[in-house]
Amino acid sequence: MSEHQKIHIIGYDELVILMGLLGVDGTVVEDPNKFMDIFEKVSDNPSITMILIAMDLPDEIIDYLIDFKLNNTKPFIYLMPDIFQEEIEERSVFLKKVYKQKGKLLI
Repeated sequence: MSEHQKIHIIGYDELVILMGLLGVDGTVVEDPNKFMDIFEKVSDNPSITMILIAMDLPDEIIDYLIDFKLNNTKPFIYLMPDIFQEEIEERSVFLKKVYKQKGKLLI
């Protein structure tokens, strides 16, 4: 990825810190009500080509993000599942395996 194309993660501190260890810039958001201000700032940055979102959001914000994805090709938006939830085991085989390995991933 060139220096002009960046990934940015917006979310709770655990995943932002984890992705930071991998060299991905991020913004910690503790209050979902402040998400839109941060999202608009990050999405307006032309060097950011992908935004990872790692937090629970209200339905109206999810609807906004879907509309954003339908009407904009950049940046690419990806809502990450919460890999720290135990219920994740019921969702998919891949996420089930990630959840079982999370201790190894965080060491």
